[in-house]
Amino acid sequence: YNFLPSWWNKNYGIKFGERYIFDPDYRVETSMHMERTINERFPDLHIGSKDPKPIVICPDFGNTITAAAAGCEVVYPDDNYPWNRHLPEDAIEKLKVPQDLGNVFPYKEIVSQIKYLNSKLHDNVKPYWNSRGVLNDAVLIRGTEFFTDYYKNPEIASKLLDYSYSMLTSVVKQNHDDFGYRGMVMITNCTSMMVSPNMYDKSFLPYDRKIYQLVRALGQEFGIHHCGIFDKYSMEYRKIPHINCLEIGWGSDIRMILDLFPEAIIQYIFSSTFVASSNRNQIREKTNQILEASKGNWYRFRLSVPDIEFGTPDENLIEIYECCKSAK
Repeated sequence: YNFLPSWWNKNYGIKFGERYIFDPDYRVETSMHMERTINERFPDLHIGSKDPKPIVICPDFGNTITAAAAGCEVVYPDDNYPWNRHLPEDAIEKLKVPQDLGNVFPYKEIVSQIKYLNSKLHDNVKPYWNSRGVLNDAVLIRGTEFFTDYYKNPEIASKLLDYSYSMLTSVVKQNHDDFGYRGMVMITNCTSMMVSPNMYDKSFLPYDRKIYQLVRALGQEFGIHHCGIFDKYSMEYRKIPHINCLEIGWGSDIRMILDLFPEAIIQYIFSSTFVASSNRNQIREKTNQILEASKGNWYRFRLSVPDIEFGTPDENLIEIYECCKSAK
């Protein structure tokens, strides 16, 4: 379960904004309050903590991390994740990948805050920069103008894709070499649903394959987040030899994907809109359908409920858990 900042803000008055990103003490205290609060509200879901302890928590720039490094203005709402404005064409032309990401914002800020919290809490947590996706970052930096560039100004589109790819490879390498990260590298392909499978195969899959090759060369596992309907892209993704984890969107054909990717953990993303707008019986029926479709593969099947919005009935969240708990 993942609750949106708006859920916390409207239910409990918790403010995120710049302070939550840039004030590590406030973030740690707020996170402890949230852990305690969610545990008290949903005692049967076994989430949160009755007695949370202060821990080192990275500032999470979310979708904006590469865009911020590129020079995009970032907005920090009190009730939402950070978001960014887009760059004009002349700024795209000037983009250069830094030799050391640790010397530029926001990567430098993340390292600095982790160092501060380690000192304060007597810990030794290594910094970690979240990996992104090549097309995702291109769209976040340029906005929908990227697709106009793709057809009318291909040199600019290609430069931006190369920049996004190089930034991603730098993140993967520095996480591995400088911070000792050996976990899974999950690339985000939320925007792939904005292009056809043929266009993805021709223009964007080559980048993903190169990232895969880098990750495997470093001895790490590789995953893909695709939060749209996965089915029509499945054969393109299957051209990647070995995928350890796939996150697939609401409405995807669970059985087909489990069969096509026998090596992968499949995580199915429950629609937050459906959870918010349905009654408990509808939730039970749909959850049981999902469990039936994945039967025989539960050892490598996961169900996630992200982006829970204010107004979502608590009983619906409890029903999903109860269905999974009682599944046979």
